[in-house]
Amino acid sequence: MSQTASYERAEIIQPGGRPIPAALEPRMKLYYVPHGDMTLRVLHAVSPSANPRGSIIFSPGRTEFIEKYLETITDFIERGFNVLIIDPRGQGLSDRLLDDRLKSYVDDFQDYAEDFGFVAREFEPLLPKPHLVMGHSMGGLIALQSVLTGVVNPSAVICSAPMLGLYDIDNHIMRWTISALAAIGFREKGLPFQAQRRGLPVPFKQNKLTSDKDRYGHWASYFQTTPRLRLGQPTFGWIRAAIKSMSYVNRNAGELNIPCLIVAAGGDPIVDPKSNETFALASNSDFKVVPGAKHEIFLERDIYRDQFFEFFENFLKKHAL
Repeated sequence: MSQTASYERAEIIQPGGRPIPAALEPRMKLYYVPHGDMTLRVLHAVSPSANPRGSIIFSPGRTEFIEKYLETITDFIERGFNVLIIDPRGQGLSDRLLDDRLKSYVDDFQDYAEDFGFVAREFEPLLPKPHLVMGHSMGGLIALQSVLTGVVNPSAVICSAPMLGLYDIDNHIMRWTISALAAIGFREKGLPFQAQRRGLPVPFKQNKLTSDKDRYGHWASYFQTTPRLRLGQPTFGWIRAAIKSMSYVNRNAGELNIPCLIVAAGGDPIVDPKSNETFALASNSDFKVVPGAKHEIFLERDIYRDQFFEFFENFLKKHAL
């Protein structure tokens, strides 16, 4: 591993000077980590425990960034885990891939996976075992692809509403049309009719992410105050890459040979919970549902978030992790 001291220290965004959780601030460091022609922003946080239970290596969802997970990172370090989390390429304060920074684009989801694996290897000496790979939504898909392609080799993988089936493209005609348009020159064009066209959040009543107004407002404030964090609608190229990745991961579900927990959001209007259940059955994974929760379980009300952490602890106990 390159010494972390050799990495450029990265900034953290605090809208309106909002404080960082007191339990987390003295225990975290952020870095800009070069990988090939990309620079990735990474946060490493250490547990206050003298004997950490292990490490969580986390991959966020589309449009997301490290700061969205500060509350959740705090939850995990207080439960005894070290945490490593990355801004995926093309979002947050990692390098963007197109001149138009608002366009959500990637050539191939394996690029996300290779970034994820590289960062995990770079920080491995600071990550006590067992290693638990985690991801939400797009990040759950990346986590599963990273494990299935062998770029990470954790003791277990845990996913929140992993992007294994999207309502908006859950038919062959739509998938074929998007792939065809991407192939004939539209790959860097943004999908039309998207609510977040310029990367600004929709009003709370229209959101599909959470029923928690305060947490939604907290999340939205980052985009409202910090244009550099904004990410707009996905491009045809990103959707084509997502379709390819979902197909690969679902097709190879039976090859997953480590313990896996899939937690679906019962009221999810973005990722079809049935796709999560289908994958869990095919991969012999543990499957749980948070009834009534919208897509962003970690951004939801405590009544839903607490269920996730209960499933998480029971899963670790079951598998002696």
